Amino acid sequence: MLKIRISLVDYLNSAPLGWSFLHGPLKGEYEVVLSSPARCAEQLAAGEADIGLIPSIEYQRIPELQIIPGIAVAAVNKVRSVLMVRPRNKRELRSLALDTSSRTSVALIRLLLEFRLGLKPVLVPHPPDLTAMLRACDAALLIGDAALKLSPEEYGILDLAEEWIAWQKCPFVFAFWACRPGLDQPVELARAFREAKAWGLGARESIVDHHCRSLGLPAPFLRDYLHFNIDYDLGAKHLEGLKKFYRLAFEAGLIPEIKPLRFLPLEIEVESPVR
Repeated sequence: MLKIRISLVDYLNSAPLGWSFLHGPLKGEYEVVLSSPARCAEQLAAGEADIGLIPSIEYQRIPELQIIPGIAVAAVNKVRSVLMVRPRNKRELRSLALDTSSRTSVALIRLLLEFRLGLKPVLVPHPPDLTAMLRACDAALLIGDAALKLSPEEYGILDLAEEWIAWQKCPFVFAFWACRPGLDQPVELARAFREAKAWGLGARESIVDHHCRSLGLPAPFLRDYLHFNIDYDLGAKHLEGLKKFYRLAFEAGLIPEIKPLRFLPLEIEVESPVR
């Protein structure tokens, strides 16, 4: 029997959601591929994955997806790993290099620049190499682990989640689990992923130990990041923020329509008896 294929973002911020599949109770139960956010979306859209931790904007671009409820990579304050970066002596913003591994953050920064800051720089897609990005443009959008390694003292930094929350007064949802249609046992699947989230959140100390070695960053910094900067819920306020994001993205022409949010069921639906 073929295993369900999962595309998982290979960043620290996503580690608690995937740790059970890689190192815990669900290890070996699924086929897991580690990817960038953009690549997760591409794999799900192409049918190369059945479930993907996709950038939230891609839900509106990939047909017939369903969301696993209650799980996200979100922020309720500053996020520290989705940043617009520019040299401290740079005043004008005529051009902006966009991290090509990102989809949602690219959309978010366009909305912030246009609707909140009144700016329309030339946007230049660029691999996530900050030195090369700032050589080519006035500023750079950098996400994920590369952004965590920046020294805030060296650059002028705009934290995109912090700016969104100051503007819209609600959380920002960067990513969530989405499924292709027709998967078997959707209720059990949703429960398994919610249990994986709970297990991964309980394993954050192990995740910190692993990543402070691989990233070369101090454990207290990463511990704060996973506990206070990344929020893993997808509750009512998160959904309010997500809907605002989609409305603004549609108004800016970044998505062709606004599709309603469709979720995997958490309970088996029982038909009422015919009377």
